[in-house]
Amino acid sequence: MSAVHVFALTLWVNLMFYSMGFAVELPKLKAFVNDLAGMIPQASVDELEQRLFRFRTETGRSVTVLTVTSHEEEDIDAFGRKAFKSLPLNEQELKNSFLLIVFRKEQIVDIQLGSDLRPLFPQPQANHKLQAQLDLYFGGLRPDLGIHGAVHYVFKVIKGEFRVDGVTEEEKLEEQSKSGAGAGAVFALFLAPFLAFFVGGAWGIYATHRGIHTETRLFVGAVFGGGTAKLVATLMSAMGSYSDGLWYFILVISIPLAAFGSLTEYWMSGDWSGIPRDKDESLKRKPSDKMGI
Repeated sequence: MSAVHVFALTLWVNLMFYSMGFAVELPKLKAFVNDLAGMIPQASVDELEQRLFRFRTETGRSVTVLTVTSHEEEDIDAFGRKAFKSLPLNEQELKNSFLLIVFRKEQIVDIQLGSDLRPLFPQPQANHKLQAQLDLYFGGLRPDLGIHGAVHYVFKVIKGEFRVDGVTEEEKLEEQSKSGAGAGAVFALFLAPFLAFFVGGAWGIYATHRGIHTETRLFVGAVFGGGTAKLVATLMSAMGSYSDGLWYFILVISIPLAAFGSLTEYWMSGDWSGIPRDKDESLKRKPSDKMGI
């Protein structure tokens, strides 16, 4: 054997041992949750295991979570295949299995799939969507919440309620809920009628001072109510869109409230009202009345 061959063989052996030194050693894995990186509190582990067990019982599909501190320069896909084969499942069960791997240090995810589940999770879209679920909580106090979110997403895809290569109506609603899109509708529903009534009341006080006829103040009050509702709805739409039906419902409530608010002489009658009126002098109290003392 020539010196060149000896040198090449020595170099190859050294590279093999070098690469093996960086391989992550895996302990015996469990079927549901393997938190090797310590990312999930015990109470959360128990809850997640119950969810995964119930899902396998209901669907016959197995989902496993594995967290590791780092892949230590080992090829991620090779590590994933090694972990997938280490699952305590037989060949038939592996065909319907999903492995979610979370690398804590690198803050990335990887997935390994059985042959029956691969059509449901096309790459790279599947990795991107699961990564987005965990990115919300990586670096925070509860990274396990991102894992719960990713598992929830996997459940929905397997059940056919979500699609990795598209967006279903249910997925749109859930994304809107997560981003707070429904907050705009809630604020508009409660804030617009209240402000419409307040604006109508302010207009009613002004109309009382000016002696404006009831018909006019009712009409202007209704206009102010509709305008206030429109302004509030426009501002709140920045927090999320809502249906035309809800907008008309807000308008139907706001206009009568503003009109009622303009009738201050009815609902603000009495000395406490703060609205000056001509009163019967004979009804004023005299010092001699002593007000019941």
